[in-house]
Amino acid sequence: MTGDYLLEIGSDEIPARYLPGAITDLKHRAGEAFRAARLTFGDIETYGTPRRLVLYVRDLSAVSADAASRVRGPSRKAAYDAEGNPTKALLGFCRSLGMDPAEVTLEGEPGSEYVYGVRREKGRPISSVLPEIIPGVVMGIDCPHPMRWGDENWRWFRPIRWVVSLYDTEVVPLTLAGRTAGRTTYGHRSLHPKEAYIPSAREYFRAVSAAFVEVDGEKRKAKILEEARRLSAAEGGQPLVDDELLSEVTSLSEYPSPFLGRFDERYLSLPKDVLITSMRHHQRYFPVVGHDGTLRPAFVGVRDGDPLVGIDTVRTGNEWVLRARLEDAAFFFDQDRRVSLRDRLPQLEGVRFVKNAGSMRDKAGRMERIAASLAPVAGLSTEEAKAAREAAILAKADLLTSMVREFPELEGIMGGQYAELEGLHPLVARSIAQHYMPRGARDDIPERGAPSIVALSDKLDTLAVSFALGIEVSGSQDPLGLRRNALGVVGIVTGHGYDLTMDDLTSLPLRLAAEVVSDPSPDAKARMVDFLKARLEAVLLERGIPVDVVRAVLSGGETRLARAEDMVKAIADLAGTQELADLVAGWRRVGVLGKQATSRQVNETLLRDDAEVALHKAVLERREGFVKAFESHDYAGYLGLLLDLKPYIDRCLDNVLIMAEDSSLRQNRLALLGSVAGYWSDYADFSLLKSLVPSG
Repeated sequence: MTGDYLLEIGSDEIPARYLPGAITDLKHRAGEAFRAARLTFGDIETYGTPRRLVLYVRDLSAVSADAASRVRGPSRKAAYDAEGNPTKALLGFCRSLGMDPAEVTLEGEPGSEYVYGVRREKGRPISSVLPEIIPGVVMGIDCPHPMRWGDENWRWFRPIRWVVSLYDTEVVPLTLAGRTAGRTTYGHRSLHPKEAYIPSAREYFRAVSAAFVEVDGEKRKAKILEEARRLSAAEGGQPLVDDELLSEVTSLSEYPSPFLGRFDERYLSLPKDVLITSMRHHQRYFPVVGHDGTLRPAFVGVRDGDPLVGIDTVRTGNEWVLRARLEDAAFFFDQDRRVSLRDRLPQLEGVRFVKNAGSMRDKAGRMERIAASLAPVAGLSTEEAKAAREAAILAKADLLTSMVREFPELEGIMGGQYAELEGLHPLVARSIAQHYMPRGARDDIPERGAPSIVALSDKLDTLAVSFALGIEVSGSQDPLGLRRNALGVVGIVTGHGYDLTMDDLTSLPLRLAAEVVSDPSPDAKARMVDFLKARLEAVLLERGIPVDVVRAVLSGGETRLARAEDMVKAIADLAGTQELADLVAGWRRVGVLGKQATSRQVNETLLRDDAEVALHKAVLERREGFVKAFESHDYAGYLGLLLDLKPYIDRCLDNVLIMAEDSSLRQNRLALLGSVAGYWSDYADFSLLKSLVPSG
C-alpha cells in the first residue's frame, strides 16, 4: 500500500539567498532518510516560499520493508561445551535474535570459528517511522546563519511557526522545534492571514493557492517574467533580466505582482551602470531597455501582494525612493568629475589594503610593476604595455569617489567612466573598468591585452600578499576572496591562452609582497602555487575530465596553466586503451631506475651494448620532434613519440645490465634512463594513471 505524503514547515521569512539551497537540501536529505528507513517512494518534490518549505512525496510506502542482517556471536569454543551442547553464551545470543540454537551457523577457519545468526526486523508503519526521521531531515538542513529561539535553543533559518504532516488524509504525528504537526496552514501574510484547512495531501496545492500562495518557485518565476515583458512592451522595450535577480525576487514573494514604474528622463544622462545598479542591486527592479539596448526611463518592480488594490500607492512609493537615489547619484557624479583620478592617488596612502600590508597606494605601485612584467610575456605591444601600466596605477583611485562609496558594486566601473571622461586612452579606461573581472564564476573575463593583464596584476598581488602574511583559507572563511581571485587568474590565463608559467605568476608578486610584509611566510610560494593548481584542478574536473588524469598532468613538469586542458584531454582520449597501458608501462620501466640517476648527461663513448646505443639514438632522433609537438600544442603527437620509444626501452632493459659493477657504466646507463624518463615526467606523473589502464 502506498500514498502521498505532505510536509509543510511554516516559519518567519527565510532570507531569499538561502531559499533555493534549502529547497534542494530538503529533497536530498529526505530521499536519503527514506531509503535508510527502508521506505519505498516515487517522486520527491520540494518547494519553498519565504514563509514555508514544502516536501511532497508520491507513492510512499505505508510500512517500511522487513530487514534481515547477519550477526556474529560467540566463538565456537564459547558457544558449545565439551559434549557439543549449547552454552549459556549461545543461548543468550539466540534469545536476543529470536532464533533456535539449531538455526545458527559456524563460519571461519578451524580453530577460529564463530557462531553467526540472523537478526530479523519487522517493517513498521510510517506513523512510527516518520516521527523519528523527519525532525532530523528538517533540522539538519544546512543553515549558514541560523537563528536561535525557544527554551530548547532551536536553530534554523528562522523560527518555525507551524507544521503540516499528512499521509493521504491522515495526520502523521510528529513534532518539530516544539511545534506539533497538524493539517492547518496559513495563507499569504496580507491577502489571507487566517488559517487554511488541508483535507488531504493531494488537496494541499489547491488549498494554498486559494489562500494566495504559489509554492512552486518555477511558476512564480514564469509569472514574473511574463508580466515584466508585458509591462515593458507598453514602454516600447523589454526587461533587462539576469538570473540572480530573478531568483531573488522569486524567493522574496509568495504571490508576486509585477508593476511598472517610471523616472525622469533627465537621469538618463547618468552612466548606464549607475542607473542599472541603482535599480537592480539597491531596489531589486528590472530596468527597461529598448530593442537597441538603450535604457528607457522605466522599471519593473515586484510586489508580494495584490496586483490591483493599493498598487498605485506602491508604485508611487517605489518611484520616490528611486528618484531620491538617482538624485544623490547625479550629485556624486558631478562632484567626482571635478578631481582627476591621478590627483586622487596621494589620498590612497590613507586607504589601508590589508592589515600589516601597506596602503592602496602601495598596492597600486605593485600592480604597475606586475603588469609591466607580465605584458611582454603575454605578447602585448609597446602601446598596450604602456596602457596596462597606466591603468594599473590608476585602477584603485575610484575608491575615493563619492559614487563608489555609495555604490560599492561600481568599483572599477566608475574608474573606467571617469578615465574616459578625462580623455585618457580608451584602452586605459577599459582596463580600469574591467580589472575586477571576473567578479564571479559566471562572469565574463576581461578582454585580451591590457585589460586582462591589469586584472591579473590585481588578483596576483592580493594572493601574494595574503600568502606572505600566512592568511589561511578554510571552509567558509575567505575574507579576502582568495578563491575568487585564484579562479579569476585561472580563468584569464586559460581563457586567453597566455603562455604564463607558475613562476611568471608568483615570483615577482611574492617578491614585492615581501617588501611590505615584515615577516613573510617562508612557504608562501609553495602555498600559492598549490592554491592556483587546486583552482585549476576544480575547473578541469567541472568539465568532466577524470580526476586521475587531471592530477597526473598537474603533477608533471609543465607549469603553464593554459596548456593543461589540452594536455589532459589528450590523455583522457586514451583512457582504457592499450596505448595508455603502453605509456604507463614505458614510464614504469624507465622511471624507477631513472630516478637514481645523478645526471641526465649521457656519455656516448660509454654506450657499449647495441640495445642502449639504439635507445639513445631513438631519443636523439625524436628530441626535436618532442619540442616541436609540445610547443605546437600537438599533445597527441607528443604521446605518440613516447609510444615510439617503448620497443627501444623494452629491448634495452631486457638485454642490458643497468646496475653494472663498473660505476661509470652504471651511472651512464642510469643517466640514459633518466633522460628518457624526463620526457614522461615533463608531461605528467604517469604513476597516477594506473586506474585508467585496462586490466589484463
